[in-house]
Amino acid sequence: MKNIYRIFIALITMGTLVSCDYDSDFTPPNIVSFERGPQEVPVDLNGSTTKEVTVYTGNVTGADRTFNINVGGTLNAAAYTVPATVTVPGGSNEATFTVQVADEGINPEGDTLILSIAPSGDYSTGGNLVLNVAQACDPEFRMNFAFDGYASETTWELTDADGNLVFAGGGWADGTATASVMRCINPGVYTFTVFDAYGDGLTFPEEGSVTLLFGGEEVAVIPGDFGDEASVTFNTEDISSGGNGDEDGDEDGDEDEDGDEDGDEDEDGDEDGDEDGDDDDDDDTEE
Repeated sequence: MKNIYRIFIALITMGTLVSCDYDSDFTPPNIVSFERGPQEVPVDLNGSTTKEVTVYTGNVTGADRTFNINVGGTLNAAAYTVPATVTVPGGSNEATFTVQVADEGINPEGDTLILSIAPSGDYSTGGNLVLNVAQACDPEFRMNFAFDGYASETTWELTDADGNLVFAGGGWADGTATASVMRCINPGVYTFTVFDAYGDGLTFPEEGSVTLLFGGEEVAVIPGDFGDEASVTFNTEDISSGGNGDEDGDEDGDEDEDGDEDGDEDEDGDEDGDEDGDDDDDDDTEE
């Protein structure tokens, strides 16, 4: 029995020694990787922005370590600036670098900027970092489509005051019920046109429509029965200033009920209430 006990103690001791040796022999992996992604990078219309990116290594060394950065994706090369390298300083396991992005040819549907770290020596690399780049604007122009069942027949375009094409789109899959499209536009006058390839508008089998919004304010609603096409012209500056300045619909913008410019309170525009509009001092009792 004593021999069994001695053997048991010996096994526990050996296991402890092996465990300690394993812990002391552990070496952090030689790996370098980006922070977690993907990440969103909104860019103001006609503006620019910066994005700070962090790189991590699996271990800490006493010397600086420099890694090369590769760039890919769909973003126009003129729209971004990415440093060629990133250096992790000695005594640390992380470093940061800055990506600059400008509104230069950004796709209205958005673009991607894909960063990767080139293999270096005995270091393995983590996954790519995907930056989703898109225009951002406030106020924004939005088109809300309610289709009739044949969305593939619907297309649209937006032109400026000179007739130049600014944006165009369409061709959704049949069966698509609704779609919302956002675009960033500069202040000015625009014409929106919706087309139907079949020529029956948005009428069969369901009745559809197109609603235009700017800065959340309704610009126009185009009913579905427009046939081949329908157009709406609008001025963003009028909308952003609270409308066209004429709430009662008359051309002179008067707010008074009778539409006269002198602001009289009586219906016939005569302050003294008589029918002939005299301003004399005599007691006029005409009815």
